Amino acid sequence: MRFIYTKIFTKVFTAFVIIALLVILDALGYLAFLKNWFLEGYGFATTKVSAVTRSVKGGFTTIFTIKNLASDNALLNQQVDELSFENARLKAAREENLTLRRALNFKQESQFNLLAVEVLTLDPTGFSQKIVIDKGADANVQLNQAVVISPGLLVGKISRVYNSSSEVTLITDPSSLVNAQVVDSGAKGLVRGEHGLSLLFDLITQNELIKDGDLVITSGLSGNFPKGLLIGEISALRSNGTDLFQKAYILPAVDFRNLRFLFVIQ
Repeated sequence: MRFIYTKIFTKVFTAFVIIALLVILDALGYLAFLKNWFLEGYGFATTKVSAVTRSVKGGFTTIFTIKNLASDNALLNQQVDELSFENARLKAAREENLTLRRALNFKQESQFNLLAVEVLTLDPTGFSQKIVIDKGADANVQLNQAVVISPGLLVGKISRVYNSSSEVTLITDPSSLVNAQVVDSGAKGLVRGEHGLSLLFDLITQNELIKDGDLVITSGLSGNFPKGLLIGEISALRSNGTDLFQKAYILPAVDFRNLRFLFVIQ
């Protein structure tokens, strides 16, 4: 036990002597060089540590800033997408509203008894020359009734009737035959479909005058199509003087790829 106390006393006394010696040497100026060296080293180390700390802090700040900017950019992109979608939806609604207004005006001003219908199925490729509308026998739709689009453009005729829907064969179908005439000269002939590619105006006598740009309407000679419905305009003459009848291509007045609201003439 005495040995332990003696050892502790020796350590404390030695530390006291060392501290007293350092104080005396400092008072005599012998430690000035060491103090300056220590302070310079400490200051240099502190400066470097501070610079590294600022650099690391700046790096993390930049990383967080970039992350926040990326998050903000993603949010802005989402908002832009949402606004684009809403704008497209409003534009589509506006176009549909304008189409409905034109259709209603046509129905009010038309001399025909019209049943408003909407297209249910349509082949945008033009491969099929038939469409389906949302009215059928329940709405008194009957076979061979003419189908038009405002303002009086011929689309086709009813070829099949169901309870609540009907099939319409377009005038561009090869099976479609329409008695027609030229507005200016009154030249009459028969219009038939060319597999959705165009319309052929056929069986026009050679003494009739037809030319490019002439408007062609229904002649009313058959019971299926009333007189005066617009079919299209002559785009090219196909025959020559040696043929028995004149023939011409007709550019349809209707865009058959974008049918939406139609009318059945009853």
